[in-house]
Amino acid sequence: LTGIILVYSLIPLIWLVINATKTQSDLFSTFGLWFGRDFALFDNIARALTYDDGIFLRWFANTLLYVVVGAGGATLLAVLGGYALAKYEFPGRKAVFAVIIGAVAVPGTALAVPTFLMFSSMGLTNTPWSVIIPSLISPFGLYLMWTFAAEAVPTELMEAARIDGASEFRIFWQVAIRLLAPG
Repeated sequence: LTGIILVYSLIPLIWLVINATKTQSDLFSTFGLWFGRDFALFDNIARALTYDDGIFLRWFANTLLYVVVGAGGATLLAVLGGYALAKYEFPGRKAVFAVIIGAVAVPGTALAVPTFLMFSSMGLTNTPWSVIIPSLISPFGLYLMWTFAAEAVPTELMEAARIDGASEFRIFWQVAIRLLAPG
């Protein structure tokens, strides 16, 4: 069964690689899972990179920006917030928990129109910020880090670090983050 699933998963990738090597005429006149008469991979890459004055490179740069800043920022905020909610007692902590659980239950598509209207009134539509800012908020990521940090970072270890004179900042960056990081 695993072998069948593997083949089923790899066939589209194989098709993509093989067809990237074909000319346009070969693409439509040859079998999809076999190479064409001419090897045109490098010509196809050059055409894609120079198409419309290099718009593909702009798209690629945008993707990298959104992934690094958006996903990286969401991860950092989830780790910081989850750790703080798991390890510090403060008034309103249970209310924050209720809000997070409620936010996890709301689908992102339900927030699309209100988010657009808010960004439109702030003049942020059609900018990278309109993609990055919503991606920074991850209620599920915060909840996941909260539950993970509660078990992964022993309170006794934090107390030992405090006794040794470590600040809360140092406890997080030198003790807790190592326990929260995979591997």
